[in-house]
Amino acid sequence: SSLGRCENRIMDLVLKGQLATAPRKTPLLRGRSGSFSNLSKDGRPKAGKSDEGPLRAANTAVTVASLLLNTPPLSSSPSPVLFRLRVACQSFGTTVHVAANAELSVNGSETCAAQAAEQITYSLPMGAQGNQTDGQLMLEGFPAIPFAVAHSKAGSTFIGSCGRWRYTALATPHWDWRHALERPAEGKAADLELAGGVLSVQLRPATSAEVKRSCQQQALRDAQETGDYDELHAQLTKARLASADLETLEKGEEKLKLMRKQRMHVAAGCGKDELRQQMSWELITTPQGSDADRPCPTRDCPCNEPCNPGEVLSITSGALDQCLGPGADRLLFESLVEAALASEEGSVWPAGGKLIFSAFDRNQSVNALVRTLESAGQQRCAQMMLKLVQSSEATYGGFVSAVQVNFHCSGESFHDQHRDVYGAKQRAGPNCACSFKECVGTVCYSLGSSRLCRLCSMVDSFSALQPCGDSCQGREEHRWLRSGDAMFFNAKWNQNHSHGIPKMSSGSGPRISVAFLLGAS
Repeated sequence: SSLGRCENRIMDLVLKGQLATAPRKTPLLRGRSGSFSNLSKDGRPKAGKSDEGPLRAANTAVTVASLLLNTPPLSSSPSPVLFRLRVACQSFGTTVHVAANAELSVNGSETCAAQAAEQITYSLPMGAQGNQTDGQLMLEGFPAIPFAVAHSKAGSTFIGSCGRWRYTALATPHWDWRHALERPAEGKAADLELAGGVLSVQLRPATSAEVKRSCQQQALRDAQETGDYDELHAQLTKARLASADLETLEKGEEKLKLMRKQRMHVAAGCGKDELRQQMSWELITTPQGSDADRPCPTRDCPCNEPCNPGEVLSITSGALDQCLGPGADRLLFESLVEAALASEEGSVWPAGGKLIFSAFDRNQSVNALVRTLESAGQQRCAQMMLKLVQSSEATYGGFVSAVQVNFHCSGESFHDQHRDVYGAKQRAGPNCACSFKECVGTVCYSLGSSRLCRLCSMVDSFSALQPCGDSCQGREEHRWLRSGDAMFFNAKWNQNHSHGIPKMSSGSGPRISVAFLLGAS
């Protein structure tokens, strides 16, 4: 059988013209055993038209040995091509490198200059194909890009991630987002397509949306390494808004689910037992005191003006009772606490020195809060909240685009000094995942214990106020907010001032504030 296989191989080579044979005048016939011969069935030499006798026939008999002896050396077969890489550069050049699970031979220059194009052929060693070849494409300045090339039906071909033949890789400078630095303004993009044995790469400047997406993907990867649930949750939300790629989002979601299983989503002070013990109406305090005003020492400083042109600031006593009826402050306070205790753990979370109660996914829209209240069995509270929204819109104008419910469990809690963010031009905190719209103002309703609100004039680049000099100290006010009061300020006041709730050195009981962000109509 091995001899038969050898003879079949020889005939294949003969038919392909790769094997020379000795001249003969009689054709070869395959015998019953499968071997080739010029003998007849009875074993005698076959007579041909130019047959010269048995001696001549014997001399022209072809054996396997004679065929092998007359075979010239075969030319080496070409290595199988993995793919041809075509690189086109626009405004910047690059260097490329391909690493695979087999040693590759390279034909072409792996350096491409700006405004130029290159073609590089990558080949595999003989017998190293298998079902597919896996590897990574390295472009200068870009993260490694995974790929695979199938060699059989059992393999798969993709670029970037499984199932994709087209992919856009992005590269941007490192962004220090934790310190609220400006996001990079420029970046690079590589459009890749793998089809028909050709990997095409088009290098170009990244668009502004691509720069934002790349930076947010970097922030999400950074957040996965810290083990901070609140930070990871915020960056995952922001990555979704920036249309981050699916693979990056899935990794972030898996990490978040793992942290929930480990109960890392319930921060210290946010457990239901602690909330039940501290957020009781019986513990509220109502200290007596008067408002305080500390002006800038320079008399004619613009910061000392009680009201600059266009600014509106008002504190209305008993506004909640006027809207919802007598005793509404206590009823709303206790209903919100009951809803927080009945909601899924993680719906109360720390932020800026106090706690926030929201939907579990931290969506702070009115609809999301109403659904959370209704799910917790607080239908009456949900109706009160909707009525408060309608009254606020009618009184102050605009429409309520977001609601924030703040829990202050004691006098040790505080709300950082800040401006409300009324548009994309303002910087929010690194973990703020709000989707900002143009706003006309904010109204905040206070429930429970009385607390001081600190109001400061600002002379920074965002403010319209000019400092009186290098030593300008600005103006600072402390105004009491008591249960049922409403504080409103418009966009102009928010531009020129900051506000916050400082700690109470003398101690304080629990307080809830319900703040509505009023979007432009």
